[in-house]
Amino acid sequence: MAKTEGHGDCATCGAKCCRYVVVELDTPTDKIDREEIRWLLAHENVLVYIDGDDGTWNVQFNTPCTHLGPDHKCTIYDRRYAICRDHDPDTCEASDGEQTDIVFHAPEDFDRWRRAEKERKRRRKKRKPRNKERAKQRKGKASGDKKGKGRKGRTGKRSKGKD
Repeated sequence: MAKTEGHGDCATCGAKCCRYVVVELDTPTDKIDREEIRWLLAHENVLVYIDGDDGTWNVQFNTPCTHLGPDHKCTIYDRRYAICRDHDPDTCEASDGEQTDIVFHAPEDFDRWRRAEKERKRRRKKRKPRNKERAKQRKGKASGDKKGKGRKGRTGKRSKGKD
């Protein structure tokens, strides 16, 4: 089977996986979590992203391994760490080609995303009741009710219609 250019070839990608460390974060649920993300993003060579494949939150520290040589090869390859031995070049992110992650490089990026998310949620909530109200109106018309006659008000009591 022919390999895609760079796919599984560490020399071609320049050993990208040896140039950062990623730690999974808990999904932020409150103000303290959000402030922690903003704090992380205030540091140089740090980014936070939401993985497009599984929705996990991650912090990435862009810092090269001290064992990465100028030729992009591991200088301790024969005694490299278990995590390096377990890395499968065929599943390397340099070969992925998909860019579905949501990436934050600075606190302002995260703040813009949060505002947009709040707005999306607000719109979704606003749409749902309107659709329910339309369904009620359609149901009332279908059963032959005239406006105000025989409908229940907020209290649940039947309202008197105008004759």
